[in-house]
Amino acid sequence: MPSLKKQIVSAELKDILQHSQLAVLYHYNDLSVQEWDSLRLKLGAKGVKLKIFPSKVSAKVLKGTKYENMGSLFTGPSVLVFSESPVLSDLLTVTKGEKKLMVLGGLLENQLFTPKGLDSYTKLPSLEATRQELVGILSHPQTALSSLLQSSAARLSHMLNQISKN
Repeated sequence: MPSLKKQIVSAELKDILQHSQLAVLYHYNDLSVQEWDSLRLKLGAKGVKLKIFPSKVSAKVLKGTKYENMGSLFTGPSVLVFSESPVLSDLLTVTKGEKKLMVLGGLLENQLFTPKGLDSYTKLPSLEATRQELVGILSHPQTALSSLLQSSAARLSHMLNQISKN
């Protein structure tokens, strides 16, 4: 039977993964106390938290859950950065300047991503921009057809006026 500490850690990790829209795992290397504090402040300003979990316990906890693939990422010194809202671009902007942090992978809206996948995701246009583009694409043929029909009617009217004058 696992110790009380392991039970608490496993419950906390499962809770974070279930209630977070965003969870990114980083490998860290020799961060000083000042660097940790600075990182916590920068991330906290974006609504993001971080927590260090023991790698072996974390990997075991995730076995048999939908996050099992993420368990293999918990090797060596790693820190889980998480948020209840999907603020991935803000997170990566803050952590990109930290040379002692390396992205191992992440979970965004219950979808697992590689480091490259997370970076690619941030380059996608926003949902609102995509909607506007789609509306523009869908409304263009309608506008063109309406314009064509109106110009034909105007031409026909103009020709009938010319014929009636002659």
